[in-house]
Amino acid sequence: MKRTWKMLCPLLIFTILLFSFNTSASATEWQPTCISEPHDYQYQDDFRQITINRISENGITYFVVDVQIADISGFQTALSSDQPFGDMEPISEMAARYNAVLAINGDDYGTHKYGTIIRNGTLIRAHDTTRNMLIVDKAGNMSVKVDRKGEDPATLGQQLIAEGVWQTFEFGPELVRDSQAASFNSAFDVISTKSSRREPRTAIGQINALHYIIIIADGRQEGYSKGMTLPELQQLFIDYGAQTAMNLDGGGSTELWFQGEIINRPSGGDERYVSDMIFF
Repeated sequence: MKRTWKMLCPLLIFTILLFSFNTSASATEWQPTCISEPHDYQYQDDFRQITINRISENGITYFVVDVQIADISGFQTALSSDQPFGDMEPISEMAARYNAVLAINGDDYGTHKYGTIIRNGTLIRAHDTTRNMLIVDKAGNMSVKVDRKGEDPATLGQQLIAEGVWQTFEFGPELVRDSQAASFNSAFDVISTKSSRREPRTAIGQINALHYIIIIADGRQEGYSKGMTLPELQQLFIDYGAQTAMNLDGGGSTELWFQGEIINRPSGGDERYVSDMIFF
């Protein structure tokens, strides 16, 4: 179902002047880009602005999600069963429990043993890995760690916590660095066009301060969406102005939940049980 809310910029600015998000960031510091055109889905309140466009082209259906928040505390993650390595759950159950506006699948950390995992400022696990790490720092800025040779996971975990890192996600590959296409690691099997598989995709990136872009691509569904290659996904992030972007878990886990409903089409026909989600 298509839903829209018309938001007037003068009213938005007046509201921002009246309310504060928390003690670390006043609302007067938060001035999101006013919504000036219709979107397939949109939401706005005193602390976040979300717009979603559904696009179908070249046999692929995908969603471009623009998220602006007033403070990094609005960028949240949740663990299944509300505990590390808890029983897995569908995103719809977790999102409803946390009263999320928007939720997507994360890196499904609980299905493997690797990586340095930080969620909402808490270190969940420190283990070696060859994967790429997306880091969201205390200011909400994103960076990707790709060189993992000689890394001491325990030391890295404590270092990131000491720096106030808010979230880390272990997956990959890195898609965009400094607004340019990142080179893919051969471990991700995307070196040539021939080896670039079409799959359902979930990926997230940053445009500027506290301004994020999420791309959800459906796939494995003939006549609806054939899926997206990683180079195609990478180019979309560049086209939309991302400074940083990284691929997350995809396939049957790819899901876009908004205001009480799943608005994409999970490739398995129903939502998958996962170990974590990202939500706003």
